[in-house]
Amino acid sequence: MLKNIWNVIAVLLLVGVLAGYGGGAVVCAAEGTKPPVVKVFEKGVLYHYGKIKVVELNGTYRQMGRQYGKLLAPEIRGMYSEIIRQFTLKKIASADGHLGEFSKKLFKLYPKRLRDIGEGMSETSGMGIDEIAVLNESFDFLISPGPTAAVPRGDRNHCSSIAVWGDYTGGGPLIMGRNFDFPAFYRNFNPYIVVVVFNPTDGSHSAAVIAHAGQIGVIQAFNDTGLVLENNDGSSYDDRQRYFGERTPFLIRDLELAFDYSTFEGLDAALKGARFHYPIVFNVAFPDKAYSYEMATFDVKRRDGEQGLLIGVNHFVHPEWTSRQPGKDSVVGNSAARYKNLAALAAKYKGNIDAHRMMAILDIPLTRGGATPPDKSIYQFVTIPASLKLWVKAPGYVQWTEIDLKKLFRKTGVTR
Repeated sequence: MLKNIWNVIAVLLLVGVLAGYGGGAVVCAAEGTKPPVVKVFEKGVLYHYGKIKVVELNGTYRQMGRQYGKLLAPEIRGMYSEIIRQFTLKKIASADGHLGEFSKKLFKLYPKRLRDIGEGMSETSGMGIDEIAVLNESFDFLISPGPTAAVPRGDRNHCSSIAVWGDYTGGGPLIMGRNFDFPAFYRNFNPYIVVVVFNPTDGSHSAAVIAHAGQIGVIQAFNDTGLVLENNDGSSYDDRQRYFGERTPFLIRDLELAFDYSTFEGLDAALKGARFHYPIVFNVAFPDKAYSYEMATFDVKRRDGEQGLLIGVNHFVHPEWTSRQPGKDSVVGNSAARYKNLAALAAKYKGNIDAHRMMAILDIPLTRGGATPPDKSIYQFVTIPASLKLWVKAPGYVQWTEIDLKKLFRKTGVTR
């Protein structure tokens, strides 16, 4: 009886500590465990981490696609229907009129292993391959020249990323957080936010992505060595040409790079030599350091974290760029304000930033000195690369939810 009372007290104390951070409740499975298995198909497993569905996939790329399609078939079909509904309501598709043809064209540019995933999904989800293409390229459609009037550039440039280590964490491990901010109608897709874990058998790294159901191309990925990749819209830079439809979509690069790289040298070479079809800010972290690659369609410049802090938002910060000044452009000005606010918060909590403090920082709205636009924040993540811990939140839908990736990866290459 006494033991039970002390257990209740411990739980109440923990809730009080988390509430003190201002980030709300944190949902997690017991330490070192996975939630109960919900469903199994072939070698794939579905779990529910609160409202977030997580699939663990194993095998060849086509086999993993089959598992993905079967285990998340209702969500994949639901996501497709909601895309069509939202694009129709917002009159987005009418700006170009060819969402299906656009998606099919870009999906053909995917490397074979990612197309194999899509083919496998089509076999078991009840969705045709062209519909799988729409699930993957509807996001790209929004940033292409066609629907610009429906989704102005200013509505796409709100994402923020921050990584801290060294003195900022008081000697603790590197921590990275990011906001995916987009037009508010994207919150209609919240029920379809999933985490997909790929364990390929071809020798590639295990990798995980935060996605909307049915997506292979994503804007963040994590691998079994502690590599983290995420990208933000960089179109605020005065690029010579902001979109090249014949180049491989940048959306697939996060997962591809996560499959292929474990060292900074290898990843650095791959990103320095890349020419993406759209300007982006590519923020990456390893267990010990973080970097930001500011990638125009014609050149790339790397920024290294300074003294344990790296911030990446939507404007190019590297001094060698010749770009608009913040005061002359509202999009750049908003991005610069978020950068300044994150730097101030990092300084304020320097020496005491852990995962829960990072969640609290991301929970501070832009109007109160943070970086999060209350009306445009779709989902967020915080991660500790060294331990493969991940927390995901979708404001207004699900609170911070812990997912232990090391329990889902086939093997792990980080030193813990």
